Amino acid sequence: MPAPRLRLAPAERRQQIIDAARVLYSDRAYDDVSTAELAEAAGVARGLINHYFGDKRELFLEVMRGSILMPTQALPDYDGRTLEERARLTMDWILNAATTYGQAWVAASGAANLHGASDVQAVVDEADDRAARLVLDALGLPDSPHLRARLRPMAALTKAVCREWLQRKTYSRDEALDLLTDSVLLFVHDHAPTKELP
Repeated sequence: MPAPRLRLAPAERRQQIIDAARVLYSDRAYDDVSTAELAEAAGVARGLINHYFGDKRELFLEVMRGSILMPTQALPDYDGRTLEERARLTMDWILNAATTYGQAWVAASGAANLHGASDVQAVVDEADDRAARLVLDALGLPDSPHLRARLRPMAALTKAVCREWLQRKTYSRDEALDLLTDSVLLFVHDHAPTKELP
C-alpha cells in the first residue's frame, strides 16, 4: 500500500516536482523521460505536472532556468585590484560556483545543443546575458549592449571548459582558471581601462 502523500503548500509542491525532474534530467535526455516517470519521481499524481506547469515541456524549461542560471553569491572584494586581478578572481568565483552548484549546471548548460528548440535557446540566451552583466560589473566595466555582446560568447566557452574540467577530467582546475582568465581579458581587451580600478 503506497504511503499517503503529504499536504504541501503550492510553492513547495511545485519545487518538489522541479527537484525530482532535475534529478531525472541530469543524466537523461528530455525525450527519454516520460510525464509518468516525472510524476512518480516527485511522488505526485500525473495531473499535478499539468496543473503546475501546463505540460512536460514547461517543466523542462523550468528545470533549465534553475540549472543554468549561476547562483547569486557574493563576489570577491575587488577594492584596489587591477583588471587582470579582477578577471582572475571572477573566473575563480565562477569555477567555485560550478563546483558547488554541481554537475546539474554543467549538464544542463549544454542542453541547447541537444534540444535546439527556440524556447530552450531563449532560456540559455537569458542566462548568458545575465552572466555577461555579472562579469562586466565584476570587472568594473560599463554595462553596454556592445560589451555584453562581446562577452556573451564567453558563456559558451565557460560551460565547455567546465565540462572538460568537471566531467571529462581533461583540464585541471588551474588550467581551467588560466584559460578562462586569459579569454575574458581578450574579449574585453579593447575596452579595458589601463589603470587600477577603484
